[in-house]
Amino acid sequence: MNASTGLRFLRPYLYKDIPVTRKSVYLRFYNHASSTTDTASRAGTSYGSTTTKPTTAPAEIKEKDHAIHIIERAKELKQAYSLLYPRINNDKNAVSIAEFTNAYKDLGKGESISNDGRTLRGRIMNFRIAGKGLAFLDISQDGQATQIVCDLAHLKVDSNKQFSTFYHLIQRGDVISASGYPYTTKRGQLSLRATELPIILSPSLAKLPTVLEDRETRIRNRHVDLLVNRKVVDTLRARSHIIRYMRDFLLKDNFMEVQTPIIAEKAGGAIAKPFTTAATEFSEKQLALRIAPELWLKRMILGGMDRVFEIGPAFRNEGLDATHNPEFTTCEFYKSFADLEDLIRMTEILISGLAEHVESLRESSLYGLPAVDIGLFKAPYQRIKFIPAIEAALGHSLPDLSAADAQEQLLSIFKAHNLTPPASSSLPRLLDKLSTLYIEPRCNTPTFITHHPSCLAPLAKSFFDPTTSQHVSARVELFIHHKEVANMYEEENSPFEQRKKFKEQARWKDDENEAYIDESYLSALEWGLPPTGGWGCGIDRLCMLLSGATRIGDVLSFGSLRNVVNLGRTESGEKSSDGGEK
Repeated sequence: MNASTGLRFLRPYLYKDIPVTRKSVYLRFYNHASSTTDTASRAGTSYGSTTTKPTTAPAEIKEKDHAIHIIERAKELKQAYSLLYPRINNDKNAVSIAEFTNAYKDLGKGESISNDGRTLRGRIMNFRIAGKGLAFLDISQDGQATQIVCDLAHLKVDSNKQFSTFYHLIQRGDVISASGYPYTTKRGQLSLRATELPIILSPSLAKLPTVLEDRETRIRNRHVDLLVNRKVVDTLRARSHIIRYMRDFLLKDNFMEVQTPIIAEKAGGAIAKPFTTAATEFSEKQLALRIAPELWLKRMILGGMDRVFEIGPAFRNEGLDATHNPEFTTCEFYKSFADLEDLIRMTEILISGLAEHVESLRESSLYGLPAVDIGLFKAPYQRIKFIPAIEAALGHSLPDLSAADAQEQLLSIFKAHNLTPPASSSLPRLLDKLSTLYIEPRCNTPTFITHHPSCLAPLAKSFFDPTTSQHVSARVELFIHHKEVANMYEEENSPFEQRKKFKEQARWKDDENEAYIDESYLSALEWGLPPTGGWGCGIDRLCMLLSGATRIGDVLSFGSLRNVVNLGRTESGEKSSDGGEK
């Protein structure tokens, strides 16, 4: 590992040994391209209209045909003096489509305000020609759409030929600027009646398809996917609203938002395999990308900041599947003098509020999303105790999990029940496997799993549970639809107990648990960490839950890590573990 290659996974395009997109991908993409914008098709009266069945280019289309189309399109625009990419003028009449719609939504059928000049800018998504002197352009901007009516009788043009040249020149996907005044058609559709021919601000040299379904093609051309598929962009908008809601929720509760280091000498705060790298300034040291911000945030509590939170990226060098990506976003907060009941109450308020918020957005603007079952998220949520639930499923008690031979006794239980143990059969992983088998299937509705064995939470406080006669942790997990959504803890604040737990964690060291005794953190605890409640949530998985997405890549701007580093498909086209193509 050296400084030049340490962060290669963040900048894959800089390295020639990472495969690039193959021609077959372009073939699939342009097979989906609509031919409704072909010059030959312009003899008809409908151009890119959604009322006509989308057509696709011939199957034998090649990448070079796409290049030829771009060259010919550029030549056509240049001959018409429209390949200019002009700067926009500071226009006091310019408004967004959303502002235009809101300002004139009460106009009656057939009404207009001819003395109220407005300028709209957006991308042509459809256009229709009605005779030689009338064209309708449907434009979109930031998820909002409206209609531009170009009526030759109301346009300042020198000749009919100028108008004809314009509507033969434009193409679906062009970004235009149109000036005119608001009016409503006889059918009641709010429109801008153009008084000048619209100006092409940025032409689409490539053909914008009307249909784009192939999953790999979509993810490799995410910008086009966003233009064509409404649900894709609505999912990302929902993600933005979810993060904003969480941030506002915490800020209103007097939390302070902070940023903590991403690269450090060691990665702590969770049990996971980190990404390692090197820095020019410390070439002799191996550095790690953080797997969680926890230890940094608790240091800030130590520094007298009673309530802190961070929303940001974390990295774990582990597998990819439908709900896991090596690069992900978390929200973690820490609150002085909060216990588990405080955290549970906050969680119920936050999650139920989020569900209501996303559903209201779906009804008002994010129409591409499925409905959210608000009733599902109503508090209070059910609770399941970890050890009693497993004992009830097995039909007998678990051994003393603090005993030296606890691991061997659990392996015997696995054998007696014909259960396959995990590859790394440490005590924590055996218990986690039992939870996966017997508890998580019961967690379709929002469920808090409580009273975990202490070895499953080495950074949390622990206590003796008289009901089970076991040492358990002050930890709660929230599961919804059988998936983990949030974790909450009463943080261990004794440097003596924390040292013991670090040593115990080191006993279960494996490929993903690079446990070590963090002397720096133990030294910080010596200054007195107040009793603190800690909470963490995977933003990506929460966004999946509330947006109806089935793959984590659907809620990420450019898909999973596999998509980002151009490993979307092997020559055999086999399926990957995350449900996409490998």
